This record gives sequence, C-alpha cells and structure tokens, in this order.
Amino acid sequence: MKIIFYGNVLEYTNNEKTYEAKNCTNVRSLIDELGLHYGEGLKNFIMSDETCFFLVNGKGIMLTGGLETKLNQQDKIELIPFTEAG
Repeated sequence: MKIIFYGNVLEYTNNEKTYEAKNCTNVRSLIDELGLHYGEGLKNFIMSDETCFFLVNGKGIMLTGGLETKLNQQDKIELIPFTEAG
C-alpha cells in the first residue's frame, strides 16, 4: 500500500513524500510500522490529538472505523496535517 505524506509530516519522514507499507491489516498496524521505519517521533505526532488525519482511498478514517479501518495492499493512504508548523 502506498502512503503519501503532506505538509509538516515530512519533517518526520526526512522529506520522503511516499512510503510503501506491507502487511498492515489496519490503520493502527500501519502507524506501528511507520513508527518503526521513521522513529517514535512520527508515531507520537500521528497519535497526538488533532495533529493530522488519514484518508484511505479518499475517505476519512473517522467514517470507516478509525484506527481499526481495514487496509488492503492496493490501498492509497494519505497522511495530512491539520495545520502547518508555525
């Protein structure tokens, strides 16, 4: 599955704009994988209240099950911050 990063999320990904994840069954397991790959800073940023949101195939995860939203290998996931760092 392809993850696309936007805005100040890139500060945690060394400016990598995309990542190919494998074997993540839901958004929670994807966050764990991203934390292992990019470090706990990214995981903590994602899990902080009101910092960013996920779109899975164009739909916000709050409409599809939150962190338990099921993922498939062909999914496109976008990680978008609510605001830019100031």
